[in-house]
Amino acid sequence: MRMKCMFLTLLSIPLLAQVSPVASSELKDVVPAFDSSGAITLPAASLKLDITYPKGKKERCELTVVYDPKTGHYLWHHLEPDNPSDTGVYLRGIKEHSALAYADPAGLVDVIFASAPFVRAWQGHADSLDAAVSASLNEIQQGLATFEGDYHSQLGYKLVPVFGRVIGFDSKLPLGYRPLSHEFSCLPLHANCQDYLSSIASIGKQGSNWRIVLRNRWDEEVILDQNFDIVSMKQLTWPKQE
Repeated sequence: MRMKCMFLTLLSIPLLAQVSPVASSELKDVVPAFDSSGAITLPAASLKLDITYPKGKKERCELTVVYDPKTGHYLWHHLEPDNPSDTGVYLRGIKEHSALAYADPAGLVDVIFASAPFVRAWQGHADSLDAAVSASLNEIQQGLATFEGDYHSQLGYKLVPVFGRVIGFDSKLPLGYRPLSHEFSCLPLHANCQDYLSSIASIGKQGSNWRIVLRNRWDEEVILDQNFDIVSMKQLTWPKQE
């Protein structure tokens, strides 16, 4: 899934900026996720939004909210689809494992595999999926003053530099760290690159550490500590040759 993820900061806004849900646009579904028992599903909702930003920019986007009924934690994504008439875009992305969540008692841990993995633990609470949608809309409304097209870091996502250090992101790396090569998604000599096939095979825990398996031409195990810094990386399968 091609993601143009548009995230928001949570600050006050002028009265002229507004978020307006589009009537009859809400879609409810269940999406794959993980918890301590393994693969699970979580309820989710998406709806269209018309947004007017403080500087006058207007856009129609789609809000996706994932909710964990056991803990009340929820997460949300604000996405501007390539085609404004598309619906359920981010829901399809989750089903294709471009993004997955782990339902942990301490928070709903979200992993997005865009140009690289990004991780965040969401800790807000709501009493139901509908209440989570309302809370998400309020958070978006409160964020419009300083947001008009920003990136993952504005919502507290941490980049996991599996492909090497990235300017603007500060992540600790273990001694002897070797980043993933571009052959993870490309044949040797950068032929037949298929970055769009990169996905998250699974998310789990090992004590206080996190175990994420990334998948493209091979499966790569990434172990993160409780701060989402890399502990180790290991190739699990042989590369595909096609």
